[in-house]
Amino acid sequence: MIARALIAAAVVTLVAVGWIRHENRIHEQNRLAKIASAIAGRPVGVRCPSLLGGLVDVRGEAGSVQFDAEGHPANVTNLAPETCNELKHFSHGDFSCLDRNTCGFSQFSAGWAAHTLAHESFHLRGFEDEGVTECYAMQNTAFVAERLGLSPHLARELQLWIFDQGFRNEPQCYRGGPLDLTPQTPAFP
Repeated sequence: MIARALIAAAVVTLVAVGWIRHENRIHEQNRLAKIASAIAGRPVGVRCPSLLGGLVDVRGEAGSVQFDAEGHPANVTNLAPETCNELKHFSHGDFSCLDRNTCGFSQFSAGWAAHTLAHESFHLRGFEDEGVTECYAMQNTAFVAERLGLSPHLARELQLWIFDQGFRNEPQCYRGGPLDLTPQTPAFP
């Protein structure tokens, strides 16, 4: 009798924890979808894998958007478990290191997740070309970082730092170049 009660309590606890995790994931997806929709220029969705889905994820991509045969994007992006986790905890990160030029891997991972959301949002907007999408996303990483809770100053510093860490050599992605979204301003990215 006691064993059955303990098993029943364990099952109820597992179901409750599962439900809470599910609800938290839905809330987080909706929060990220608002940011993605602002960039995409239309209502779009963001999917983060469930706990079980995250355990079997083998794609190796930070995020993805499917395009149909006519080149139209899907209405949703699928983000990797790591990307979703970084975005979920983004506002808890310490980015004061940007002012001291002492940031490390944890800040880069968080910044890369913000950049990934911008990148996938431009795919959702309809840009299929990876180079174009990457350049536009690089110019909007600060937008995402601000929406995730970073101050405008640190969001801009994060965008510049991420750009400096690996995108300085993109062939068409430079100040005044063909992919500069604000060529009338001196700021780039």
